[in-house]
Formats: sequence, C-alpha cells, structure tokens
Amino acid sequence: MLSGFDSSLDSRLREAEEAEKELLRLQPVAEEAPKLRLEKAKVQKRQEREQAKNSAMRVVDRSMRAATEKQTRVPDLLESAGRAVQTLYTVMKELDGYRKEASESMAIVDRVDYEIEVEEGEEHEISLDRDPRGLAYALAARHGDVRVKELLEEMEPGFTFLRSCDLSEPLYRDVAKFVLQHAIESPEGEIAAMTENQPVTTNGRTQSGSGPAVQDHEE
Repeated sequence: MLSGFDSSLDSRLREAEEAEKELLRLQPVAEEAPKLRLEKAKVQKRQEREQAKNSAMRVVDRSMRAATEKQTRVPDLLESAGRAVQTLYTVMKELDGYRKEASESMAIVDRVDYEIEVEEGEEHEISLDRDPRGLAYALAARHGDVRVKELLEEMEPGFTFLRSCDLSEPLYRDVAKFVLQHAIESPEGEIAAMTENQPVTTNGRTQSGSGPAVQDHEE
C-alpha cells in the first residue's frame, strides 16, 4: 500500500512540477497580453485613421479638380452676365427717360386743361351773375401730379418697369432691384410693385407676400 501511495504521489508531483514549469514558461507570455492588446488597438486605430485620411484625400483631389474645371467657365459666364446686366441697365435708363419725358409733357397737357376749365368755369359763373373767385382753387384739386399719373395710367394701364418679368426666383428679384436702384431716379415705387404679392417662404411653407404668415412646426 505504501509503495503504491508513493508511486501515485510521485506521479502527481511530476505532473505538478511539469505544470509549474509550464506556468513559469507561460507567465511572461501571459503578462505580455495586456501590452499586446493595447498595441493591437493602436495599430488598428492607426490603420483606420490612415484609411479615413486616404479616403478623404481622394475626395479632396476629386473635388479640387472639379472646382478647377468649373472655375474655367467663370470668366466667360461673368462677362456674359455683366453684358446682360449692362444691357438691362441701359434699357431701364432709357425707359425711365421716356417715362419722365411723357410725365413732363402730360403735365403740360394737364395744365392746359386746367386753364381751359378755369376760363370756361369763370365765364359760366359770370353769365349766371355769380362770383367766380375761388373757382381756380377748387379746380386745382382735380389737377396736378395725381391727375398726370391717372392720365398716364389710362393710356397704359398697369404699366411697370418689370411687367411680364419672371420674378419667382429671389436671385431674379435681387438683380432687378439692383438695376432699378442704379438706373432710375425714383426706384422706390417700382421696387414696391416688384415685391408686392411675391411668394415668400416661412418655416418651409410658401405663402403670398401680402398675406399673414403661416406657421409650420416643421423646420
């Protein structure tokens, strides 16, 4: 029994000693595991950053080439736009001159009509043996700038500098406003007429410029 016990003990001791040796051999390797995991994470992160950088640089290169190609069109387009604006400015300037000339001439017509009305009115009052004094003042209220505008409107109803123009886009309105401000002497009325009833956008919803704002909860 004792020899059998000793044999079993020796066997277990050998196994234990072998395991101990294995543990001693693997311990340095095991101790490296946290360091190796950290190094692996760093390598992976470095690779991910490099991939992200390379991907972004490809986009940069592609976008820069596209931008450079598009820029080559800018000089010709700017020249064309400048010529168009210059032409529009010239037309507006001439149009303003013609309207001013028409207004000044219509003022002469109105003045003549006023003088005729006064003379005929005074003759009529005298024929009725009534005092004609104050008649000229009373008739003056029916003439002047307001009457001139009415006469011009009767000749060309609804006339504006931008009649029949497409002003649906904000850029169109900006260009029109810019030219009006530089080309005509009194652009305020034309600009007001241009912006009146134009559609505007509030909180993503389109509505008439002359109506109340429509609230929308969606941005």
